[in-house]
Amino acid sequence: MIDQPDRQITAGTWFASCILVLLLILCVPLFIRMPLATDVVLYDVQAETVLKGGTLYQDMFETNLPGIVWLHMLIRPLIGMSSDALRCVDSLFLTGTVALLMLWNRRNQLSVTGMLWVGITLYAFYFSLSEWCHFQRDTIILLPALGALWMRRKQLDRLCEEKSPTALSLIGWAFLEGLLWATAFWIKPFVAIPALCVWLGSVWLARRWRGVLLDWTGLLAGGLFLGAMGIAWLWQTGAWPWFLETFLEWNPEYVAARKSGWTFLRFAQFLYRFYPWFLLHLFAIPLALIVLKDCWGSRRKAGTDGEPAPGQRDETLLSLLYLGWLTQSLAFQHLFDYVHPPSHLLAITVIGGYLGSRYRQRSLGWGWKSGMTLFALLVVLTFPSFKPERARLWKTCLTQSSNAELKARLALLVQVDWEDLEAVKQFLAAQKIKGRELHCYNSTLIYLYPELNLQPATRFGFFDSVLVFCRKHREDLHKAIEDSPQKFIVTDLIESGFNRETALATPENPAQNLPPQYPVSLKGAYPWSQPVVFRSGRYLVHQVQRPLGKFVAGGFVPTESDVQKFLKRQRQQQAKDKSQ
Repeated sequence: MIDQPDRQITAGTWFASCILVLLLILCVPLFIRMPLATDVVLYDVQAETVLKGGTLYQDMFETNLPGIVWLHMLIRPLIGMSSDALRCVDSLFLTGTVALLMLWNRRNQLSVTGMLWVGITLYAFYFSLSEWCHFQRDTIILLPALGALWMRRKQLDRLCEEKSPTALSLIGWAFLEGLLWATAFWIKPFVAIPALCVWLGSVWLARRWRGVLLDWTGLLAGGLFLGAMGIAWLWQTGAWPWFLETFLEWNPEYVAARKSGWTFLRFAQFLYRFYPWFLLHLFAIPLALIVLKDCWGSRRKAGTDGEPAPGQRDETLLSLLYLGWLTQSLAFQHLFDYVHPPSHLLAITVIGGYLGSRYRQRSLGWGWKSGMTLFALLVVLTFPSFKPERARLWKTCLTQSSNAELKARLALLVQVDWEDLEAVKQFLAAQKIKGRELHCYNSTLIYLYPELNLQPATRFGFFDSVLVFCRKHREDLHKAIEDSPQKFIVTDLIESGFNRETALATPENPAQNLPPQYPVSLKGAYPWSQPVVFRSGRYLVHQVQRPLGKFVAGGFVPTESDVQKFLKRQRQQQAKDKSQ
């Protein structure tokens, strides 16, 4: 019989409570004023397009399932378009996730104090991440996935402990669980892998085949119901044929690009940005495997009639979710930072449950205690909010809304030069452009559309990304720009191949207003041969003159040699066409 977890409020409980409150007081204002990631703004632009009568996939290109756009369509009309408001919603999602993870090991001897320390660690991890990881699909789907995991635990209790649970209760609760898994799936389908791991584990733990069959029926019905609702929306809005075209004709190239992103240098950079948190996997993976091994041993020892204890079942389900999530994030996805926070959050919970149980049993050795102390020291030394230059902004974050200066000083991943981008925004506002007359060539410029209340000139919000990843569709992209009413193009030199020093270099002739290494004599290379009418740092504003030109050098700034080779091939093709 497992002892009941300690409900006594001790001095350690009060201390942990104070640490948690102080952590939130320090970090939340800084977190709210951070900039949004480019992906999040793209979903805003897509949601705004659909809300104004546009058709997803037809009027706004998207390589993913529409669930994240639906979420933005639901949230944005309620909270407005400010980045601060969306970050408040993100903090609520995070709090729900943290609460479910904190409470998970309650049946496995984790005390209130232990739960609080798990919560502190979960919050500290998320607040240490760059803006690239915030309000992204992978972390968002962890909340409905955890809701489904809690329902799976209840269903497993019913299958293991009740002699004859009613068919209606089994199917009904499984149906609701299916709705939660399907909700996560519509946002990001990779959740299917951890979901399958959890369900197969529960089948093995229960071993009541009639109950399992009813459970599977309800689970499948819930998933299919929400799947049908989503397909009906796509069909009713006219997005269905465009959705099929995107996934059948465009996405294979995008998916294939995943392999090219897994390089040693990029992986090393990823580990650096997640230091010291990635070290948690070195402990969580063996602990999760030990949990599965112990449960296997207990199940064999008990025989067909014996059942693992509730706490052991909880550990097993969490371990399966963690290992399944880690597998899909490493094996099937791009090496992007935002993919990996959920596996770290689950790793913290796996380790926290183990340490809490061992601490109550007074069997936590000096090795674990030394390791915990060392890890805590590494977290404190690297924690962004403890750095003086960032902590000094706390009062400003309380009293001011986000602006270019605050975003520049709070950003943890410098993808945008906010003050230079603000100068571009002011210039474009003075041109009184409207509708779809602005084309942001690079994905880092997506912020200009909502801030200027404009729609993209083409349906490709991340134009340069599609140009790079979907090479077979360059004719479609060129037709899109030819048909668009664009009057101004904005380009980002760093995103287009220049290093920072070269992009920010000033010319000897101030009237030129271009970096010295910019190939000013380009002919017919879109968009680089279009005349530059304004420059702010790394950003160039081009005024459109027809003809627009062709794509040269794979979407990046071409060299003079690239253009000469392109023109030579063009002349050869024209001569060949004439001879025929």
